Amino acid sequence: MYIKSLTLKNFRNYETQSLTFDKATNVFQGNNAQGKTNLLEALYLFSMGKSFRTNQDSDLIRFGESYTKAELRFCDRNREHVLEIIILRDKKKQIKINGLTISRLSELVGHLNVVLFYPEELGLVKEGPHIRRRFMDVALSQLRPGYYHTLGRYQRVVDQRNKLIKKIRMSGGNSLSDTMFVWNEKLAELGMTLMQYREEFMQRLGVLAQKAHFEASGETLTLVYKPRFETKEAFLEKLETGFDRELEQGYTLYGPHREDFEIFINDKEAKTFGSQGQQRSAVLSLKLAQADLLFEEYGEYPVLLLDDIMSELDQTRRAYLAGKIPDKQVFITCTELDALLHRGKIFTVSGGKAAMQE
Repeated sequence: MYIKSLTLKNFRNYETQSLTFDKATNVFQGNNAQGKTNLLEALYLFSMGKSFRTNQDSDLIRFGESYTKAELRFCDRNREHVLEIIILRDKKKQIKINGLTISRLSELVGHLNVVLFYPEELGLVKEGPHIRRRFMDVALSQLRPGYYHTLGRYQRVVDQRNKLIKKIRMSGGNSLSDTMFVWNEKLAELGMTLMQYREEFMQRLGVLAQKAHFEASGETLTLVYKPRFETKEAFLEKLETGFDRELEQGYTLYGPHREDFEIFINDKEAKTFGSQGQQRSAVLSLKLAQADLLFEEYGEYPVLLLDDIMSELDQTRRAYLAGKIPDKQVFITCTELDALLHRGKIFTVSGGKAAMQE
């Protein structure tokens, strides 16, 4: 799988831009705040249907303009595909796959698979659970489109249940209504499905991450995920017995939207006892394992997007990562060219314009 070309109109700080890419390495080099990460953001948009930097599609529209349009061509082992996304202010974005308009994001996810490395994700080990949940959600959505669909349904149930909790709280009630029992049933049903997906995924990911981590550092990496509930009945019981606490807090406290997983290095919790270097090695291992898992599933490696990640790694880890990417298409942003990056196509990025170096 590789991306052939990208065309942008009014995207972030790009007025117009058309680029064709190397099947292997593509480097976007330039000073900070010139638009390097914006290009990776555009590529990622075609994989997940949304940005990794903002929840507001309108943020992607160039200042002073009313719309943005992006087109991407990529090849998998079967054929060439054309994806198109148009975002208008205050309107639902339009997405076309090979000329056909889709109605749901779940129809896009899984077509173009990418694995993103960016500096904020170096906190995957040491930061809060929401970062690790997001990692599971994105990786699983690419691997299992059914997961993405179920996750969306589950989140809508959480939102509806939260509204009902606030309504009961404002009315001064403290007992479960018939309507709440209905939402509990839906929450438990969808939640158990998500946890089953996650359990299988984390078991497979753990094997591949352990292998990658040992190759990189000689240390043993272990991932531990335990579903919050083993059965639907246990989930429903917790929703009932914990309802008073939910009323106090004003939102849904129990379910996979509150889950986490643990990362151990040499049997010690990496979050607490791991050095910065060990923690970064763990993140690197998780991301490479994610790529390997997609290869196991589809027979093709995903496209790798590396946002200024080389400057965050020491020489040993840079060399290890460079050794893992020759058989994959990779897009790398950097302020200065690393000796490991003098290959493929190099684009100089300045003021919202990217030009290939001759």
